Amino acid sequence: MTRHDGRTDVAVVIAVQQAARAKSRLSADIPDELREALVLAMLDDVLTAVRGAHAGLVVVVSADTAYDEVARTHGAEVLRDAGVGYRAAAVFALERLEGRAGAGLILPGDIPQLRSGDVADALTQIEEAGVLLVPLEDGGTAALGLRPLDAIAPAFGPESAALHRTAALRAHVRFVEARYASMRVDVDTRADLDAVRAQAGPATRAVLDRLT
Repeated sequence: MTRHDGRTDVAVVIAVQQAARAKSRLSADIPDELREALVLAMLDDVLTAVRGAHAGLVVVVSADTAYDEVARTHGAEVLRDAGVGYRAAAVFALERLEGRAGAGLILPGDIPQLRSGDVADALTQIEEAGVLLVPLEDGGTAALGLRPLDAIAPAFGPESAALHRTAALRAHVRFVEARYASMRVDVDTRADLDAVRAQAGPATRAVLDRLT
């Protein structure tokens, strides 16, 4: 695995919701205090995987200070957004990074099964791609790479992979679509958790072990 050092011009951006309200679809299965611990643990595992591949700029964007300690433990900068949605947070971060990075890789904070090797490959793809799309199995977007940062406008949520494909075609940029085993599923439901549990990082597994 090739580890990208600090000379790379790619900034990795991870946007996360307010911890107390995140993953509300899990509220029927997981007590609130464990649900908050879970979202922090998933971010911890995502950052561990990112840092295994990337020594350059990493930014965690959130309106919630609950993530700050985890972010800074991994040498990530914290950007405070208005907390009005994932897409708005990603756009805010890209705007703030203008002039500091030539490209960006946007990742979610809820893929605790993420592997450094897949991150490294995605970073390599961005070296030549205008837009890199890593789709989720459900039609959403696991990762979006942009060179330059405004190559297309991010569009996250259901069926966002199709929106990103269309936007890249209209922008006439070099488009790469890649699929990685550790980026196929994000965690929204208990079924998602069960699907990734065996591959999840240690922080997430430690929280899940507390569930009865």
